[in-house]
Amino acid sequence: MLRSFFPSPFLASVFLFAIFPAPQIFSQNLVINGGFERQIPQQAGVLQVVPKPCQFAGNSHVVNSSVLGWRTYDTHTPDLLVWDTLAGCPFFPKPHTGKHMMGLIMYHPFQDGQFAFDYHELVQGSLAKPLEKGKTYRISFWAYTNDSLGPQHLMTVFGGNPLDAQKGSKSAYKPGGFRATFCGNFGFHFSENKIQTREEFMQSQVDFPVRPQINHEGIVETSGEWHQITLTFKASQPYKYFLFGNFFFDAVTKINMGDEERMQLDIKNQELQFWAKTKRIAYYLFDDFSIVEDNGTAIELSLLKEKKYTFQSALLFDTGKSDLKPEAETALQQLAEVLQKNTLLKVEVGGHTDNVGDDASNQLLSEKRAQSVFNALITRGIPASQVSWKGYGESSPVATNDSDTNRQKNRRVECRVVD
Repeated sequence: MLRSFFPSPFLASVFLFAIFPAPQIFSQNLVINGGFERQIPQQAGVLQVVPKPCQFAGNSHVVNSSVLGWRTYDTHTPDLLVWDTLAGCPFFPKPHTGKHMMGLIMYHPFQDGQFAFDYHELVQGSLAKPLEKGKTYRISFWAYTNDSLGPQHLMTVFGGNPLDAQKGSKSAYKPGGFRATFCGNFGFHFSENKIQTREEFMQSQVDFPVRPQINHEGIVETSGEWHQITLTFKASQPYKYFLFGNFFFDAVTKINMGDEERMQLDIKNQELQFWAKTKRIAYYLFDDFSIVEDNGTAIELSLLKEKKYTFQSALLFDTGKSDLKPEAETALQQLAEVLQKNTLLKVEVGGHTDNVGDDASNQLLSEKRAQSVFNALITRGIPASQVSWKGYGESSPVATNDSDTNRQKNRRVECRVVD
């Protein structure tokens, strides 16, 4: 939750490889208290803040004193949100599981606020045991947002009735107003040490920028539903902790606004007094963080049980390109090993696009991407008799193309078992 002082966020170009969807695998989840349900035992003489149902936290002490395995910076104010199991909450959704979830500001540009820097919130989670150097892990978490969460949050800070935002009351958006925004850049920075909670983290980013090892760059628009994001990560050190949030400047964070409109609002807000500004905010709820060892089991189970495995094309390839990113190496090697182990499996690599652009261009791009994955498997020793490729263009969507989230689902490479 935002309050009247702030840190500055930031930064970094990094790699990411995301895979959707991931089947249920019964492996050990290394994240301690990934669903925020367990509380720190009360200690004599230690002030412990007990969060109240259906309320934004308002300070870092709620997380640092009560949530087992998690911490944040003293100048950040993430929200440990508690669901009222009897009456529900008037403007929060039910958590994905349990009755606790974490709320974070992921985008709030300095042009719209009171400070000289963007405002984001980050939290650090702990692992039950260190990651093993050289091993690959599957990271997943659930995210939720809608059109009213961000305005409700800011109204709590600056005054007003949060229920007005949910009802669409015009009075909720005066004098300058609030604008719900959806953004990308959901990043993880792994480390061997706990954060120093007294650090002015965002200020430190200016001189000693922290770069997340993995980052989901694409816009996350959940349409008022819980949405799972899954990434893969190869550990280079015996990491024991991870810091989660938006490490990038808002100027380079993707949002659901056109470039021209975004630039014009940036310029306009810098010329206005604070109360006259249109305040943009991307506020998300998070639940059920999980990190499990991934030795290719997810790919194998999906091919054997679901008869297909889907890679999100937008993260395998740069926008509009058909050359595989270097980050795709780990997952493609795992797919090759699964096919080498199951020699009777024959798969078709199918390229798919959304409906943005003309049909011919989408068809050609889908063919080139499918062929790139096919060639990568052939170079890894998979015989041509076991794998084929085909481009489908925009002809076989798995979701409507009416939102960024759904278009992202349609941009994919699908490995399908064939007879």
